Amino acid sequence: MARLLQSDFFKQYLVKPFLKVATLEEANYLSTRLRQEDIDECKANANVTPKEALLAGVQHSHLPFAVYNKEHNPVMIMGVIPQGKNLGMIWLLSSPEIKNMPLTFLRNCKPVLDCYNQTFPVLYNYIDARNKLHINWLKWLGFSFIKVHDKFGYEKIKFIEFVRCVIQH
Repeated sequence: MARLLQSDFFKQYLVKPFLKVATLEEANYLSTRLRQEDIDECKANANVTPKEALLAGVQHSHLPFAVYNKEHNPVMIMGVIPQGKNLGMIWLLSSPEIKNMPLTFLRNCKPVLDCYNQTFPVLYNYIDARNKLHINWLKWLGFSFIKVHDKFGYEKIKFIEFVRCVIQH
């Protein structure tokens, strides 16, 4: 991890006020401000509260990141939970305010994703089929949707499995 923190990516992006490594305090703050679609997905998938999902995500992720608004409040947290040597489960939870900052958000997603793929060549997860904003984000980032699960998770509703693989030399 120290190698990544000293990389050109961090030198370029962590100095900007809208992206930094997420903390548990920020997870607590964001947990009361999530989009309804994200709240619904937490319940449908694992029957957990937003606070439980965010705290676990930040605690178990390899370099969780937060995106901030102009007031320096977190509006989104994402991370990758290691699932093995080359496999990571990517996740993201956000407030409705993420819609107000699409260029800032999108401009920084691909470098973050590239950073994650350096450690985890295969990123995957399952997304609630009702979560259209995040499905569009995943498409834009180049994820492939590989399987529809009609009865997935705690609520046994439709989720879509997605993956992004990179070849490392």
